[in-house]
Amino acid sequence: MRAFTWESVVVLLSVAAMAAAHGAAPAARSVPASTTTREHLEQPAWWPTRQVADQRQFVGERTCAECHGAIARTQVETQMARTMMPAADSSLIAAHTGLIFTDGQYRYRLSHEKGLTLTVSDGTHDMVAPVQWAFGSGEIAQGYGWWEQGQFYESRFNYYGTTHGFDRTPGRLADAPASLENALGRQVAGFEVRTCYACHASALTTAEPLTAAHFQPGITCEGCHGPGLAHVEAKRAGDWQNADIVNPANLSPAASVDFCGACHGTPKDVALMGFVGKLTVRFPAYRLEKSRCWGTSGDARLRCFACHNPHQPLEKDAAAYDAACLRCHARAADRVDVAGGRLEACPVAKSRCTSCHMPKVTLSGMHYAFADHDIRIVKPGAGFPD
Repeated sequence: MRAFTWESVVVLLSVAAMAAAHGAAPAARSVPASTTTREHLEQPAWWPTRQVADQRQFVGERTCAECHGAIARTQVETQMARTMMPAADSSLIAAHTGLIFTDGQYRYRLSHEKGLTLTVSDGTHDMVAPVQWAFGSGEIAQGYGWWEQGQFYESRFNYYGTTHGFDRTPGRLADAPASLENALGRQVAGFEVRTCYACHASALTTAEPLTAAHFQPGITCEGCHGPGLAHVEAKRAGDWQNADIVNPANLSPAASVDFCGACHGTPKDVALMGFVGKLTVRFPAYRLEKSRCWGTSGDARLRCFACHNPHQPLEKDAAAYDAACLRCHARAADRVDVAGGRLEACPVAKSRCTSCHMPKVTLSGMHYAFADHDIRIVKPGAGFPD
């Protein structure tokens, strides 16, 4: 088995999406779905994580809300919308002050007196850094970063929602820091930072360095649907025939899973990079296409947003997903019509299907149990299926 750290997950997914850093796409060519994010980004059409050269192509979520008010009101509460924010706006880190974390001889303290600052001490010397950005909504985890002299630094600790406290950032903190400077934060390579921003922010452009870039923290409307200027201008001109906007609902099953996989890892991204074992549970698109019911080309009833409404906060009650399951599986009292696409009902239970057929998997260091999207009959004592 090939071993990977969480750092390598970020870096390798960054490599898979490097085409996003280019404002102009190469000449179009046929791209099969499912495929890699890089292949999708080489096409001229909008794809998530693409970065454009002209900031004026974006109109912002307030403009979108003029026509799509109901959707906009719920979307801002989603984990995607809150996946990046100024650290000062994070209620999680704002609720903590003083000593928050200890790693060997190093002690980490937060102060809110002159802006949000992090102080790391080895007992003799201190180093201080401004905490500028929070990545992640905090329901699973939230990490922190800052810019200093044109270099981006990542905190060596995260906040974890299930423990309501701080702990090491997974993977890259297996060993104790080698120095006080190293303890303060990890220097992040420029291409990796840009790709992190591409999955945690909207309206990102290629025209400016990230230290001066204009963007919208969090994934808002245009993070998935693409720049909205042409769409807005067409509608204001009364042109209702030309949408000029991307609607993922029109994609094929495989392409729609790849669409979400631009940030969550397409099946081909994950396979190409050689991830195996329980680590792959972090890539729901990959796990979904491992399901027997996916078949060879997918099923429109099984794509990501058949179960998850991207405009609403993630539903955590297993019973809420039963309706999606019953699009393919009949209840015990229903007539089973295999020819019509409905399969036999589960003989064990009548509700909360996902609690058995999508078991939770806890990954080391994450303090969270992730639902395995490889939908299957889980046999007692069975290991994790690659």
